[in-house]
Amino acid sequence: MIATVTDPPFATGLTPWAQTLPKHISPSAAKSYLGCSLKFYFERVACIRKKTPAALHLGKAVHAALQAFHIARWRGADDSPETIANAYELAFLRLERDEGPVNFDDDAEREKCRLDGLRVVAAYLDSPEAMKEKPRAVEVLLKEDIPGLSVPLTGAMDLVEGDFTPVDFKSAAAKPDAANAAFDHEIQLVSYQLLMEAATGESPPSLDLVFLVKTKTPQIIRVKSPPADLHRKRRVTALLETAVEGIASNRHHPQPGMQCSWCQFKNECIAWLPGMTAADARRAA
Repeated sequence: MIATVTDPPFATGLTPWAQTLPKHISPSAAKSYLGCSLKFYFERVACIRKKTPAALHLGKAVHAALQAFHIARWRGADDSPETIANAYELAFLRLERDEGPVNFDDDAEREKCRLDGLRVVAAYLDSPEAMKEKPRAVEVLLKEDIPGLSVPLTGAMDLVEGDFTPVDFKSAAAKPDAANAAFDHEIQLVSYQLLMEAATGESPPSLDLVFLVKTKTPQIIRVKSPPADLHRKRRVTALLETAVEGIASNRHHPQPGMQCSWCQFKNECIAWLPGMTAADARRAA
């Protein structure tokens, strides 16, 4: 007896590789894509907006205050604690207005967040890590062609010290483990070295992270990483190119893990099927 087929063959809905390259790749985009390509899609392709987490809001306001301090130091302008505290307050309000709403539980949590940020800024200004001399550059944006990458690499360095050391500032709730911190941010740190060497021909003596730890008594902790050797450069370039290929291929899918427990895109993820469009994703939000 010959069986008859009544159902169509199973189809995944996956589309062929579009082979449309992004215009560039940044270390933050690469890390986001490699961490979860579907979350990357929801955030950067479908552009689904969620309430800003309070910790992220605080971190951005602190970052703006430190930027104001370093620019003032670079220009020889007013970098007093009062001026920098005011820059923080203005950034806190501006970010609420322009990038909000912020996911505060209530007014009390908002006030606690605001005061925590002020204490962190004051702790940095009073710490040995606060720059005493003129920086080489502040918030410098670079875009360079890197061997092994099919698109230009871009990156914005928070601070470049006089000896060409790039410094990136990170807000944290707890004291970081130095070895793990350097590894967690390897793509960003080595990307900065690649950009600096391509743009200036100078090799940095160190790749540094400065953590602004929001403990009861704020701590300012510098984590130094040696400049990348050829192996680390090749490894990070390969990771960047993997992200470029995935984005170009429109390859976005769930990557389940412990990070799912705090992800804001659970509903969209549950609704995911191959071939989902940005409009489909927004409807599921």
